[in-house]
Amino acid sequence: MKYCIDTSALIDLGERHYPERLPVFAPIWRHVYQEINNGSIVSVDVVKSELESKADDWRTHFLSQANGMFHMDRNIESEFASLVADVESSSHLFNVNKSRERFMSGADPWVIAYARSKQYTVISAETKTRGLWAWCNMQCSECKSH
Repeated sequence: MKYCIDTSALIDLGERHYPERLPVFAPIWRHVYQEINNGSIVSVDVVKSELESKADDWRTHFLSQANGMFHMDRNIESEFASLVADVESSSHLFNVNKSRERFMSGADPWVIAYARSKQYTVISAETKTRGLWAWCNMQCSECKSH
């Protein structure tokens, strides 16, 4: 199975729940980087930009190790355009001042577009957008702390 991961899931993984700086989590991080390197965990360049916008030691290190996981191509862009058209044609389901603008302003629609273009599963830590994933007819694995 292949996964397209959003910013919130990466931040939860690396900064909140399993800090890479702690040796006890080294096996988790070896596995994460292995899955990134073999292409099983991917994301879009918009997620990379979001991580770079608030760079700290962990994000800088992560981006140097996982740079190859971030993609953008014509298929993703085409799927994004389709997603935008779907959102616009269903504007009655979105509060123009809140839900739709918040959804469209971040990486979420790009993550969904990538996953839809490749039939990947989305990994997200955002519970506030769970309904949007369902609306987009996406399979989404929610990250939870244990």
